[in-house]
Amino acid sequence: MREATPSRTSPSASCGTTRAMPPQAGSSDWTTCSTRMGRPHYATSARSAIRTSRRRVRGGSQSSNRPPIIGRVCGIAGYVRTATSGPLIPDALGRMIDALGHRGPDGRGAWTDAAAGVAFGHTRLAILDLSHAADQPMVDERGPLALVYNGEIYNFAELRGELVADGARFASTGDTAVLFELCRRDPELTFLPRLNGMFAFALWDGRSRRLSLVRDRTGVKPLLYAPIAGGLAFASEMKALRPALDRPTISPSAVVQLLTLGFIGAPDTIFNGVLKLEPGHLLRYNAGRIEVRRWSPEPPRVPAAGSFEDAKVMLREAVRRAVCDRLVADVPVGVFLSGGIDSSIVTAVAARYGGGTIRSFAVGFPGEPAFDETHYARSVAERWSTQHTELALTLDEIRQAIPTVFDHLGEPFADSSALPTYLLSRLTRRHVTVALSGDGADELFAGYRRYAAARLFDRFGWLGRTPAYGPLRTLIERLPARRERQIGSKINQLKRAWRTLDARAPSRYANWMRITDDRTLQRLLTDDQTAGHVAAIEDYLWRHRGQPRDSDDLNAHLRTEWTTSLPDDMLTKVDLMSMAHGLEVRSPFLDFRVVELVSPLPSNWKLAGWRRKHLLIETFKDDLPPLLHDRPKQGFEVPVGPWLRGPLYGMARSLIEEDRAFFGQLLSRDGARRLLDEHRAGRSDHTGTLWSLVALLSWHRRHAASAELSARTTD
Repeated sequence: MREATPSRTSPSASCGTTRAMPPQAGSSDWTTCSTRMGRPHYATSARSAIRTSRRRVRGGSQSSNRPPIIGRVCGIAGYVRTATSGPLIPDALGRMIDALGHRGPDGRGAWTDAAAGVAFGHTRLAILDLSHAADQPMVDERGPLALVYNGEIYNFAELRGELVADGARFASTGDTAVLFELCRRDPELTFLPRLNGMFAFALWDGRSRRLSLVRDRTGVKPLLYAPIAGGLAFASEMKALRPALDRPTISPSAVVQLLTLGFIGAPDTIFNGVLKLEPGHLLRYNAGRIEVRRWSPEPPRVPAAGSFEDAKVMLREAVRRAVCDRLVADVPVGVFLSGGIDSSIVTAVAARYGGGTIRSFAVGFPGEPAFDETHYARSVAERWSTQHTELALTLDEIRQAIPTVFDHLGEPFADSSALPTYLLSRLTRRHVTVALSGDGADELFAGYRRYAAARLFDRFGWLGRTPAYGPLRTLIERLPARRERQIGSKINQLKRAWRTLDARAPSRYANWMRITDDRTLQRLLTDDQTAGHVAAIEDYLWRHRGQPRDSDDLNAHLRTEWTTSLPDDMLTKVDLMSMAHGLEVRSPFLDFRVVELVSPLPSNWKLAGWRRKHLLIETFKDDLPPLLHDRPKQGFEVPVGPWLRGPLYGMARSLIEEDRAFFGQLLSRDGARRLLDEHRAGRSDHTGTLWSLVALLSWHRRHAASAELSARTTD
């Protein structure tokens, strides 16, 4: 491990935000407020409460200089059953909470109302105050009203001030108490659009006997749910939901989506009947009826910036505010510094405006220049005098982490960058509890290479409408490619580019995102329904396209990825891998003020010619070392492709040969063998397909060995 201490003071200025707010005069800790009539507290009579594994409470009432309690990034779980469905499920809540222990190492709590058939559980990662002041579940017995909440509300101080002015009194200074008071006053939750943060929460309203589940705008915080006998269960992770389920069956269409895209898009999951609450959505459950609707406002269609220069000024201020909001904590805060444009900008803004010395963290692969970015990260750390920590990894260490990473996946997930993310989170958590990241910038500012496909279609889309397109595409798809070789990389780029000329818009959009093409998928499936499976995936992506203000293909596709692969791939990866170590990750580029500013801007401000992230780079170029200005995007990658030809070949082969759940029913074992052998011989590059297959089979072996595949369907 390499650690650098800054040799000079970083340029800094005040964030201009309130970092701490003292509690109201006369307020006391939540542990003492339960004696007050009508105030929220833990139930102790017919309803039961559990509090265990708490850190020692700092004695007495909170002092006047205590910072606000913000940050209950943790895990939530629970269920509701109707009175006719019998008593609470024996031991289910305890096992659900246990499965979330890694998300909340600082404590856990539970609340049940046997008469109503309600059980809520919570595990806690304390980010600011370590007292009991914001213990959860938070309960007001008058309803009763009960809340379990996972996340951060960055503008809670502003909301709290408005509530105090309207007569509210708080015994806690935190965002949980503010959210609870908002819910108490407005159980219809019409206040949701005012929240700026990342969150998932469950609210039980005893008066209306209604359960509400809510997820933030972008889907930073996960929330799954499933109908159960006479009720509904929910949890932050699939592993925590399983104790409340009977015998879930595996969805064939979800398997095909995983093999095609590398992830399973909301609302679907790997199990039939188990669903993800989509970002920006609200679920109501009452008397056996489920209603799901969108609460998050649609992004504006008319740009707020009238010129490119105006956009730069507005973007700089929006990012500054977003970073400053996310620096508020009573624990050490750091930055994931990969050396890419996005994390470098977050580091620069945090160092310039945050005050004090920023800690930055990176992992690298010395001797592997194709995968190592540490020299870029080091240049940013030196530019801004961060206290920089690097961990040099060997590829063997990465491979050895594979079983552990798979253990943390409640459903199959095929993004191989989860491996270095897991190790980076482990390194970071040794030093800090909160880390800022650059997630979301690629999808917002057109950072991926594939976005250049929009320019290709603009210029050469007419080729897709000619009779020669089909035969030429078939020929190009058959060209051998080996990604780690230069010629193979070019052939893969040619294949992807040719697919983007497809005249059928839904197919074109899907081709930008797919990791498995039609021909490969057809060889892997046993049935003749490949076209139906592909059509279902294309329809899923097309539904998320939205209606841009003009015919701008790139902006429409950015919206598609923002609502699909970002929450269900990128943010899922970061949440699972960071919370495996009890680390909270905050992403300034996901701030809704940044999103609302950038989304409607002309796409040629984002992708100028072939230059990706043009607006972002031009806005912050003076804060970046010159070598970063036009560096090619590298990605947080590991060499899974070469491994599948060498050290991982045996594991992949064993999984294929030993599986009894998928092959023969949905997948062709012979087809999988041929794909693996072609890849090993270098005749083709099947990295994405094979890694998805390894992820699926490993997940089944580790987490769902008794789960069976349901009847085949393309729905």
